[in-house]
Amino acid sequence: MIQRIMTAEEYADQKYDLPDGGRWSELIAGEPVILEQPSDAHGNVIRNLSRVLAKWIEETQTGYACFELGIIVQRAPDTVLCPAVSYFVAGNRWVETDKVVTDKMPALIIEVASTVDRRRNMPVRISHYRNCGIPVAIVIDPQEQKIAIHTHADRLKVLGREDVLVGQSDWLDRSTASPLLAGFEVPVSDIFQQPEWWEWARRSE
Repeated sequence: MIQRIMTAEEYADQKYDLPDGGRWSELIAGEPVILEQPSDAHGNVIRNLSRVLAKWIEETQTGYACFELGIIVQRAPDTVLCPAVSYFVAGNRWVETDKVVTDKMPALIIEVASTVDRRRNMPVRISHYRNCGIPVAIVIDPQEQKIAIHTHADRLKVLGREDVLVGQSDWLDRSTASPLLAGFEVPVSDIFQQPEWWEWARRSE
């Protein structure tokens, strides 16, 4: 039986007892919430990003990425958000990878606004990330095929399909003062494409 008001630690312990194994759940002010299941467009974004990001991390040996990791952004009552990607540069590499939730703040998060509830609640989510001191929050919108980049001092930059997502010199990790994703770049249009290898894999099933 899942209790309705819980701490982040209790949520982590009981998450897999939620519907669908808690895959698309979060904790909002102490209450477990089930989000809409992401669309195929959401999956394309993650598949494309994960490949290009993994290649960049392997080449640079800088930081590491976690997917759908629960970030504790508020206490008493506890709120745990699960952005699509959390990128860490401080501490031992990969230490957050196998966790369900963490109170360690990533240097950068990526959200995919692929469903109505994710799109509707995005301003609140960005406010949480900013209040926690996360320097960069990137919001990818598969419907509009745009990318919104939220950085310190309430700066906002919006990219369209014709643009290129590039790590900027003023994206700095607050704990190390080191640049984030220096040299990383990917055409925005590539992020929204259905990968050829994925279509081939589906046909071969």
